Amino acid sequence: MSTKPKGLSIQAIVIVLLLLALFFGWLGYQPGTLLNEYARGLGLTLLGVALVVVLSDRLATRREQQLLSYLEDQRRAQEDTQMAREQQLLKTQLVREVASGDAGLAARAIKELDAQGWLTDGTLSNAHLAGANLRGAHLGWINLSGAFLSRIDLQDADLSYANFGSANLSDALLSRANLERASLTEADLRGADLSLCSMNEADLTGAVLEGATLSGASLVEANLTKVVAERVALNGVNLERANLVESNLSYGNLERAALNGANLGWANLSRVNLEKANLAEANLSGANLDDARLHGANLSGAFLFGARVSLKALSTARSLANATMPDGVKYEDWVRRQSGDYVPPAPTTNGNAGNAEGGYAPTDSPLDYTPVDEI
Repeated sequence: MSTKPKGLSIQAIVIVLLLLALFFGWLGYQPGTLLNEYARGLGLTLLGVALVVVLSDRLATRREQQLLSYLEDQRRAQEDTQMAREQQLLKTQLVREVASGDAGLAARAIKELDAQGWLTDGTLSNAHLAGANLRGAHLGWINLSGAFLSRIDLQDADLSYANFGSANLSDALLSRANLERASLTEADLRGADLSLCSMNEADLTGAVLEGATLSGASLVEANLTKVVAERVALNGVNLERANLVESNLSYGNLERAALNGANLGWANLSRVNLEKANLAEANLSGANLDDARLHGANLSGAFLFGARVSLKALSTARSLANATMPDGVKYEDWVRRQSGDYVPPAPTTNGNAGNAEGGYAPTDSPLDYTPVDEI
């Protein structure tokens, strides 16, 4: 677009007008000329016209630039809108391919999502991927918060640092998956298979694990604060130094679980199977252990102050050495108080009484004494 006349530029017109203005101005001051005043007036007029032409040209140029800029912005906006529409269509297509149940198609879609950076930016948040087959997929740092993932197959998948916050993973297949440092806060994991998973330092705060299977899983230093996990299968699980404060594990199976150093303060462990579990140095203060099975459990150094637990259940534990009893008294002092003729076993060379495996001999079973009648 141009407002300039053909064959003659604005600059040329201005120059001509200025030359004429100078000429008539000069002529107006020549002596003996009858048209002096007229020449001076005409010169000033031509000078004014030249200035108007210059200003008009500048204004027209500015308006032209603004119009061109506006048209360019509109073009870019249309291109961005079109690109966003195409990207949204592509995202929708890829999500459908992931949820298709076809492992090959899902793998291709995951690769494309990763290449576009859509695995971690929230594109898959709240996605509906129920029944998807992503077995063995590499999905580290993926963001699936709020997604519906019921019955999804993620066995052997790499899900480290993944975000499953508030996601529905009911009946999901996650056996042998890598979930280290993953976020599963308030996730629904009812009936999920998490057996043999690596979930070290994972965050499961407020997660629902009712009926879930975590047999043989590793949850070292994991956060399971306030989890709802009734009837959960945690047999053989490594929960060393895990945080289980105020968790509900009633009716669960924790046989042979490693809970040494774990924090189980105020946890609901009623009717839990803790046979042969390692609870050494664990915090069980205020925990509910009504009808819990502690046969062969290692409670050495455990802190049981304020816990609800029967003497009958404690009497079946393998060791209570140096444990703090529910009334706040150390186990050894508590035994001496209960039985005046109690003689502690001779310590071994490493300072522990018991057998060569580091445990305690059957004769050193906790509460192996004749209790006095309570008045």
